[in-house]
Amino acid sequence: MQTKTILLAAALSTASGLLYAQVDFKVADRDFQVHSFASQGFMYSNQNNYMAMPTSKGSFAFTDAGANISSQITDKFRVGAQVYLRNVGEFGNWHPELDWAFGAYKFKSWFGVKGGKVKTVFGLLNDVQDMDSLHTFALLPQGMYPIDWRSTTIAHSGGDVFGDVSVKHLGTFSYTGFVGMMPSDLNSGYDVASRAVNTVFTYRGGREAGGDLRLTMPFGVLIGASYMDMDISARGTFMSAGVPTAYKQTTTANEWTQYYAQYTLKGLQVNGEYRRNMRDTNLFRTATPTKSISDARSWYVSGTYRVSKRLELGAYRSQYYLDMRKDTTPPSAHEFDTTISARLDPINHWYFKVEGHFIDGATTSTSAARGFYAYSNPAGILPTTRLLVIRTGFSF
Repeated sequence: MQTKTILLAAALSTASGLLYAQVDFKVADRDFQVHSFASQGFMYSNQNNYMAMPTSKGSFAFTDAGANISSQITDKFRVGAQVYLRNVGEFGNWHPELDWAFGAYKFKSWFGVKGGKVKTVFGLLNDVQDMDSLHTFALLPQGMYPIDWRSTTIAHSGGDVFGDVSVKHLGTFSYTGFVGMMPSDLNSGYDVASRAVNTVFTYRGGREAGGDLRLTMPFGVLIGASYMDMDISARGTFMSAGVPTAYKQTTTANEWTQYYAQYTLKGLQVNGEYRRNMRDTNLFRTATPTKSISDARSWYVSGTYRVSKRLELGAYRSQYYLDMRKDTTPPSAHEFDTTISARLDPINHWYFKVEGHFIDGATTSTSAARGFYAYSNPAGILPTTRLLVIRTGFSF
């Protein structure tokens, strides 16, 4: 598998510019557009293995690719879909999946509806996680947008209402409301972390509902807030003293609240987000159920600057706290990440990123693992990590 990723990296490095072409075609006089993307990364850490891959020795197991098709069927009706695959450590394993597929009908500028597997608008970046070519950073702030959780957060199967309302001299209010079912990926960060506590799931999913409201102002400022309620249930097997027993999990409460702001001026962009996740989970491993309650918090501030047409620099500080009700000073109770990054665009549609992460702490809880997993660090996880990430890709 490593040979495959090395070959893909070489192909991206030598042929990306030749692959650019926007594919347009017609079916029954309707215009269709096809776009695709691919990226290949390399990770190297000084000690702890990261993202369930042997990064302490260097790993190329950081690959993703996708293709999407869309069409404006009428002035008001649009459809689209994307197929996606990835191999990021233990995640994806090259299995193609339907990332999103929707139909959207816009009655007026202020009211429309969507249905299908719809991207979840939550915060600044949740619904654009799949657009690596748009971002300066090789890894988005992992305290808030962990790539090991991507498959369960990027979309929902259900319906949305959305619209834009312009207010003179103030800007444009954009709203989204949604209800649906969370994707069930049994190889997400939650599932991989659960294996360390002898739990294997056969099902994990549930209903989610929420909304997003944002204001885009005419002088480069965007502010907004998001809310989501998730009702998760899970079934599986728990190994106790070598004996498998039935396992069930439900949530009494699982609420997500997020606030964000963005400022853009010419080549400068500054982002900031704050998230709170209140979670009350019922665990049925034995005849007597137990509860797991947490109040997780995360925030980040990032800045990027376009130095020239081909070069962009960036940095961020991300902090994640496993449970603010408890002592957050132990390394297992928090994860802080200071990151510096440089992005080079040698030619149009091909980018190259180099990034350094200085990480303090490592949360390995099943509900909060972000990159660090006990089973891929059998000798234990040290309190600090230095991580180099190199990523190259193209899009057209």
